[in-house]
Amino acid sequence: MDKISFNPDEKGGLELARAVVLRHLKEDRNCQQYQHVISSLDNYVDFIGDLQQGRSRFQMLALDVLWELMIQGVIAPGLNAANPNLPFFHITEYGARVISEQKYMPHDPTGYVDRFRAEIENADPVIIAYLTESLECFVRGNPIACVVMLGITAERVFLLLCSALNDSLSNTNEKAEFDKVLNRNAMKPKMDWFLDKIQRLQQGSPRPLPDNVNIMLCTIYDFIRCQRNDLGHPQDNLPNVTREEAYVNLRVFPSYYEMTNQVMTYFRENKV
Repeated sequence: MDKISFNPDEKGGLELARAVVLRHLKEDRNCQQYQHVISSLDNYVDFIGDLQQGRSRFQMLALDVLWELMIQGVIAPGLNAANPNLPFFHITEYGARVISEQKYMPHDPTGYVDRFRAEIENADPVIIAYLTESLECFVRGNPIACVVMLGITAERVFLLLCSALNDSLSNTNEKAEFDKVLNRNAMKPKMDWFLDKIQRLQQGSPRPLPDNVNIMLCTIYDFIRCQRNDLGHPQDNLPNVTREEAYVNLRVFPSYYEMTNQVMTYFRENKV
């Protein structure tokens, strides 16, 4: 079992504790009380420096994470009718779905971003910064802010994609036309122009891009963008965004960005 190194004198302890606790809940579904989690920490952590100090510090961080997960609805107090209170707890139905995820777990922002960097080559640093902010909003229980930030992230991805297409255009008239569209503030004309160009490209044989490119690049982007627009403007009634909705959006986003990266690579290597 791979262990993480923990130095109580360094920053970042809460992120490490979050990863450890989530891993423990995933690997031991019979975990039923706080002490069970605390007593298992040595199986996951190599303590640097003073062992007692490191263990004591990490135990407190693990308790913080357990309370955080309870607020987020991943775990809930009580085991059964005979043991309805803390320190007993159980994994909720929502929590079981969260813990079963193999990758891109929004409840572990550090692990999410680390995997994002590892699996998506040359990811744009501005996108990573926006995405990190969205994840931080999510774990703090602010789903509206989370979705708004994710919408901004998606818009940044789409604008980079438009720029890559513009650089790839071989027809000077098309390029001049698209330049005018890109210089407007409105997003819909950009989307319409881009989608029309993609559809014309896909009429060739063989198709230069994956068959599902229209769905991934337009439908998913539009879904996230619409939520951002609906939420990002003042309304008479408070918007209603659930934790589950924000969770699903964060789970979908890496696939969206991975597809756009493939398309941008094609545009960089080919004239269209």
